[in-house]
Amino acid sequence: MDILTIGSGLLAAWAVGPACDAFLRWRRFTAARGFARPREPGRVPGRMLVVIPSRAEGARVGDLPGDVRREISAKGDAANRGGNAAPDAPRLDVDVLVVLDGPDPDARARLERDAVDYLSKKFAGPSKGHTLGLVAEELAERLDAYEFILVFDADMRLPEGFFRGLSVPDGAEVFQLPVRPSGVPAPGAPRVEALSLAAALADDLARDAEGLPVRLRGKAMGFSPTAFRLGPAVATRTTVEDSEATLALLARGVVVRALPGPLAFDEPAPEAAAMTRSRARWFGGHLKLLAAGFGDLLRLAGKTPKGAFVLACDLWLRPRILLLGTLAFLAITSDVLMVIFSSSGASPRPIALLLCLLLLSLLGKSALLFEWLSLVTLRARIGYPLEVPAVTFADLLSSLSVWARAAGLALLAPSRWHRARPPA
Repeated sequence: MDILTIGSGLLAAWAVGPACDAFLRWRRFTAARGFARPREPGRVPGRMLVVIPSRAEGARVGDLPGDVRREISAKGDAANRGGNAAPDAPRLDVDVLVVLDGPDPDARARLERDAVDYLSKKFAGPSKGHTLGLVAEELAERLDAYEFILVFDADMRLPEGFFRGLSVPDGAEVFQLPVRPSGVPAPGAPRVEALSLAAALADDLARDAEGLPVRLRGKAMGFSPTAFRLGPAVATRTTVEDSEATLALLARGVVVRALPGPLAFDEPAPEAAAMTRSRARWFGGHLKLLAAGFGDLLRLAGKTPKGAFVLACDLWLRPRILLLGTLAFLAITSDVLMVIFSSSGASPRPIALLLCLLLLSLLGKSALLFEWLSLVTLRARIGYPLEVPAVTFADLLSSLSVWARAAGLALLAPSRWHRARPPA
């Protein structure tokens, strides 16, 4: 058997994963569980700690604590007026703690001016997991006084009524909140990112409804004190602490829930270079997670093989735009080679090679077809709102360019994986 046959066979075997993943996602979307799921019984936690890791964010680090204080004040005013709160509704008690990942004089000045509690690391990096570990270390047993620890990135904003809309299902220990871009995304990669966030929300809700693992996507997460210590506070082996924490928690039987709301808003990166650096960090971190989290994945597979497969696809068959581009290239190349090798003028080729090329072509096209059907189903449900506008071919090319540069940066310069974007 020649090298070409072996190579095409290996590629065909690999393509089975993306094809199955795309098919399962389409099935979840058509089941509509992620779009019209009845709200579960739950309640607003009475006492919470909002943790905001920040690196080189400057003075704007005070914007998110300001949102939290606004919401606490609004809820307190409503309670004093009688409002619509139930008589036995717990009093909302929220503390805010900003953790500065390295020196940031502008951020310190803003926090001290606004009387916001903060911790500060002497040196930045290498990951957000080390920053959250500092919280667990400094607060120690005091963490147990809170029902939940909410973790937000410093560049996020909260809409009015955020805490009024927060309802945590009974028994939940970890949850992921939906995130969407703040305002209307600009043309190019931001539009593709907005569509990706919308698809992630629908898929997370559908997976949650089916009992499949949900991945922590960062930005807006909630943990019980115990889950915080088991997951984010010890996710220090890679620069993708959210994915690392997901594997660690699921392997230990802690279920991650996906909540349909309230939404949190993510401010867009200030420049394309910043988007590239953050994606390089994500790409490189997931490469390392292949080794660092493999044991946790095996433990999860022992409990739920299908769940482990779905989660593994969500972690490593990404970014999807690069994956789909690769599958399209392989499908086209396979078709061209089959035509060449089947022509009368070509030298005879073993039937095994032709079968492998045929299988690779079919699998690649199947994955592309089901991805397209999933997007059609998603658009049929959500339409074209301002926050998720139509994506053009130029937008796809822009996103593909960003991810291609990020992959090159991650592979050629691993030391840059942990670098944050420059201050605004």
